[in-house]
Amino acid sequence: MFSLGVIIMGKLIENPKDMIFQSAKSIAKSKGIDKVNIRLVAKDCGIAVGTIYNYFPQKKDLIVAIIEDFWSGAFKEIRKHNAENKDFLAQVTSTYNCLSFYLSNFKENWLHQLSFLKADEKMAGRKKEDEYFQNVYGIIVKTIENDPKISENIWNEDFTKEKFASFVFNNMLIMLRSDEKDIGFFIQCLKKILYAK
Repeated sequence: MFSLGVIIMGKLIENPKDMIFQSAKSIAKSKGIDKVNIRLVAKDCGIAVGTIYNYFPQKKDLIVAIIEDFWSGAFKEIRKHNAENKDFLAQVTSTYNCLSFYLSNFKENWLHQLSFLKADEKMAGRKKEDEYFQNVYGIIVKTIENDPKISENIWNEDFTKEKFASFVFNNMLIMLRSDEKDIGFFIQCLKKILYAK
């Protein structure tokens, strides 16, 4: 079975939605996510502005699609590395490096750029990010639980695995936003907290 595509402005386009998305993603990578706009995407695709709205009713839908694509790819990579059963510190390093690598594909660090978007775009983007953040947070908790070198005695009702995982991930996000390449000091801090006798 084959697709006949869609004729737009006299051109046969196999998958207009994907063409629009790929153009917007390319703009986000080369110029920054806050520079994605409907007119620029339409010009890049050689289609009318109204055509984009047939596939992405609002600009925020396009922004969310870019964010979802980023986190989906990053999360797949994180899960692949997590399957290697590394200890907690190795997993944190691997997760950080994976996210840092994915962000390096963008000219500007768009974790920081999200703050420049309009309120509704920012809210939609953050909501989509939060879904993936929960997945990464879950991996961190599971890795803590699976590391036999971490004593169960360090945990109590005030110092829980869940609170610690949140602390770790929030600090990773801060370092990613500031484009930190060396997380050695952070890893040493975690080591002193988790493995100190």
